[in-house]
Amino acid sequence: MEINLIEIGSNKVNKANVSDAIFGLEANANIISSLVNWNSANAKPLRARTKNRSEVKGTTQKSVRQKGSGGARHGSKKANIFRSGGMAHNLRGIRSSKKMPKRTRNLAIKHILSSKIKDNNIILVENLMLKEPKTKALNEIINNLKISSALFLEGDKPDLNFALASRNLKNIKFLNVSILNALDLLKYETIVISKSAMELLEKRVLNA
Repeated sequence: MEINLIEIGSNKVNKANVSDAIFGLEANANIISSLVNWNSANAKPLRARTKNRSEVKGTTQKSVRQKGSGGARHGSKKANIFRSGGMAHNLRGIRSSKKMPKRTRNLAIKHILSSKIKDNNIILVENLMLKEPKTKALNEIINNLKISSALFLEGDKPDLNFALASRNLKNIKFLNVSILNALDLLKYETIVISKSAMELLEKRVLNA
């Protein structure tokens, strides 16, 4: 598949080829939603869990006689009022981490990227670099590209000036392509990806 390759800061537009195996699929909503649900579930923190009286260790032998002690009639040391006893209304918030095959995860990313490129929401650029870490300079680039919500993807050698300039802009995120996930792809309307990041993305997805 052939798409435009834009050089930021000039009107020069070239052509570049991207993999049909990644960007030429018919988007499948079920596969995409399964990956989103998997990411969302594993993003939640582990919640606390405590034991009730049936789960703690302790004797069930009567500690005092039934009558005449002047105290309550206890039948188990595992009752919640004793030290090391079970909790009366215990917390049962355990969340086990869910698993999804890597091949399925990559397939879902392919469907997301195919959907994005079909809607003209993927912009391939020569590089993502700024002379100075100025938010104003990056804002001009964003306005020239006519985007309002964008995920900027860079390769192994991200430009520090670009990273610093992007921190103050709302609805803009600068990310290394190696830690890309489905939630980031879906959260932002437009994906702006450098040429080097595109090469790494294709290797990562196709070689999985």
